Amino acid sequence: VPVLEIDDTVLVESSVTVEYLAERAGTPFLPASATKRASARLMAEVQPFQNYFRFLKLRDDPEKLAEEVKSFEASVANFEKFLEIHGDASGPFLCGEDFSFAEAMMAPFVQRCIPNLLHFVDVDCMAMVRRHPRVEALVTAILARPSVIATGVEEGEMIKSMESMLARFT
Repeated sequence: VPVLEIDDTVLVESSVTVEYLAERAGTPFLPASATKRASARLMAEVQPFQNYFRFLKLRDDPEKLAEEVKSFEASVANFEKFLEIHGDASGPFLCGEDFSFAEAMMAPFVQRCIPNLLHFVDVDCMAMVRRHPRVEALVTAILARPSVIATGVEEGEMIKSMESMLARFT
């Protein structure tokens, strides 16, 4: 569970922390319209990259891993439909050119999912993503965003950290 301690305040959970920091900075991180705000919150919940750890727990069971890959592919296809319905076609993000709460919530999962699945279970998430133009544009834009790059963890360190976590939890 993510924890942020700032000015005698302790916050837990990513969504709470993201909203708090955006409000503190005076940055409108949620879209202006109620409909788009609802879509942003929903996107943070339904994006398919957040459950990557399930793959890693199945790495020694090829049959179950194959089922999980199939399920992930279906989730990416469903996410493409979500973006077609809720997204703004004027840019790669949910709100067109505006990076919002939805992408901020999604970024750390995308950053971890893609290299970890490729390294530990030989699952190429980007190959799946490339079959879905809206998802590909979104993921590419998230990974290219300077704030996401600046707050990310170097891939080698991420792999080393995941090896340590896997040794403790599996």
